[in-house]
Amino acid sequence: QEEDAQPLTEPIIQPVRLKKFSHEVQDLPTTVYDLEFMTDLMDSTELIRNVAFVGHLHHGKTAFIDCIVEQTHPELKTKEGKAFRFTDILYTEQERGVSIKSTPITVVMQDLKSKSYLMNIMDTPGHVNFSDEVTAAIRLCDGIVLFVDAAEGVMLNTERLLRHAVQEGLAITVCINKIDRLILELKLPPNDAYFKIKYILDEINSLIA
Repeated sequence: QEEDAQPLTEPIIQPVRLKKFSHEVQDLPTTVYDLEFMTDLMDSTELIRNVAFVGHLHHGKTAFIDCIVEQTHPELKTKEGKAFRFTDILYTEQERGVSIKSTPITVVMQDLKSKSYLMNIMDTPGHVNFSDEVTAAIRLCDGIVLFVDAAEGVMLNTERLLRHAVQEGLAITVCINKIDRLILELKLPPNDAYFKIKYILDEINSLIA
């Protein structure tokens, strides 16, 4: 057969088509609380808290949200040997292991007196190239949780985010993350690890002052 049997309407080389750019949860996941109770909390503005998780790159913001998701969603568990990264919904975020877009998640959590609050948590990127996403999240929120790696300490981006939150007049909560690195990687004795953490807190307080 000398003539090409392929019709002219079909290209010789098919283009690569990505049908989806992001992961999507089709059905509502099972939660430890009633979803109707969560929607009822939305009517009470005094019980709603908007919080942004901010910090330098790879300081544990997305992993912290994964811990919250595991506590509130019993069916969603971390697979062994693979990071969960529930709020990294873009395929590029999953492949590179870096958050690119600010992603919100709503959960019901309790305080020390077992009073329930509706928490709208924003997982923000830590890379300085995506600082516009963090700025938008900070404008939406009532307060921030500043994540600091115990081994790396206060980085340049951490300092910038802290000053931004102070400028906006937000409530600031500090979370010193990855304390196990002081023992496993830096091999610090308990006394030196204490002074390392104390130095981080003193540095943050000096930046705020």
